[in-house]
Amino acid sequence: MMPNLDIRANRRQFCKQLAGAAAAMGLPGLALNGCSVNASDRILGGGKYLDANTGQLRYVLSVVDLATQKSQQLAMSFLPHGIDWHPQMPDRLVVFEKKGPHACEVDLNAMAISRQIATVPERHFYGHGVYAADNSVIYNTETWLDQRDGVIAVRDAATLEYLGEFPSYGKEPHECKLIQGGAVLAITNAGGGLGGEQPSVTFVDVKTRRLLERIELTNDKLNTGHLEIEEDGSLVVLSAPRIGLEQGGLGGVSLMPDGEAMQSVQQPLDVVGRMFGEALSLVTHQPTGVTLVTHPDGNMITLWDLHQRRLLNAYPLETPRGVTLSADQAVFIVSFGRNPAFLKIPTQVAARDRLLGQTAGEWQRGAVVPGTWISGSHLFNWSAPHRELGFPLPHLPV
Repeated sequence: MMPNLDIRANRRQFCKQLAGAAAAMGLPGLALNGCSVNASDRILGGGKYLDANTGQLRYVLSVVDLATQKSQQLAMSFLPHGIDWHPQMPDRLVVFEKKGPHACEVDLNAMAISRQIATVPERHFYGHGVYAADNSVIYNTETWLDQRDGVIAVRDAATLEYLGEFPSYGKEPHECKLIQGGAVLAITNAGGGLGGEQPSVTFVDVKTRRLLERIELTNDKLNTGHLEIEEDGSLVVLSAPRIGLEQGGLGGVSLMPDGEAMQSVQQPLDVVGRMFGEALSLVTHQPTGVTLVTHPDGNMITLWDLHQRRLLNAYPLETPRGVTLSADQAVFIVSFGRNPAFLKIPTQVAARDRLLGQTAGEWQRGAVVPGTWISGSHLFNWSAPHRELGFPLPHLPV
């Protein structure tokens, strides 16, 4: 459980002045209390709650303004999982359910559902989708329910008309991200049970629909769930236990620095052994190369140096789930707790090896934003640009 923390709102300019003064004095910890939040930071995510009057489970899309700590909720018929916004019309969102028949378009300006998105009865949406680089179409992950074969559905971005599909080159695809200037789609395929099709990350040319590369993990007990691709082509993949191993199974983190082979982390045992269930959400701070990962069932977050393939720190936190960065890259924002809240962790603190847990008292004051309603798997910073679009393939040129 988190301690009862004092919640303070600081003006951004004051924070900058304080940070400069503290740095000049050699006291970086003094500049960390609740600082560095952009007035434009709007954090989106899904949530669910039990209606006290009816006893029914309700779902919302929640939008939190970090500067004011105010939130708005849009009632939904499903739990929002993946969210993407139109590159030229950012108030237009597409929202997808994880393993279900629901998806929709949202008008964020009006806080209203503008159109529903349907798939065929024999398939389910599998959590994520993305607008093409030229804004013409939407790509999203779907799965045939009989054999679990994965497809990438293609829909007209303006009309939402179904235009066709191409294979994900795996079973049960989940996350998809555009790289190589929008020419290549990176896809996580969770695979089947032990002895079945291997989980993988596949890279598909969206024009030719040709498989360019397939990467598998070194731990065959892990599926592939969410991923981050870095500016140099390095890859981080998060996992849950494979089908059939969910009860008491461990999730995991797999790292592939630029030019090296993929490797699923096995050490240190005291941390890896606490990765119960799924390693859920992640984000990398590009300037330092620090990747933050959430482990809800393990009640912890972990911080990794991707390029040195090592753990920086593990920090206890009640049911952490989504994570994103502030638009200025100064703060990690983590959703956590039974009563959904945000924890703000300055990225410069997180980057210092083994310092986060030792100096928690320096930055915890003013670091919690309560009442967010976001209890779902992910956070999305509506104010930040899409990161991966220009990033290269991990190994192969196009």
